[in-house]
Amino acid sequence: MEAAVQKLEVLLGKAESELTALSCKVDQEYNTLAGSQAANTQVPTELISNVQSLRTELMQVSDEVLEIQKQQKMVMSTIQTQLSTLCSQFDDLSNITGPAALTEGKPEDGKGNSYESD
Repeated sequence: MEAAVQKLEVLLGKAESELTALSCKVDQEYNTLAGSQAANTQVPTELISNVQSLRTELMQVSDEVLEIQKQQKMVMSTIQTQLSTLCSQFDDLSNITGPAALTEGKPEDGKGNSYESD
């Protein structure tokens, strides 16, 4: 399970870095476009090609984010299953040992503190 969590962290980091790179590219394209608008040297076909390239990269990042979400759901399902199993085992253990074993070692006041306050 720890491996799955680490894999998710790596995928999230990768997606985050790709989004940052994509954002930088968009900013760069905008600055290039703004500069070339003033100089009137930007070729429309080149601009369209750049926008299509950015759109393709955005779709790839979007697909990766969806994959990360699927993996997160799988990890959450695994965690819930394991937690449910642990709770069931705890209940079974409580039934075997009896309720006295659960309160054993707790102070009389029931607060859970084994020290006296001043």
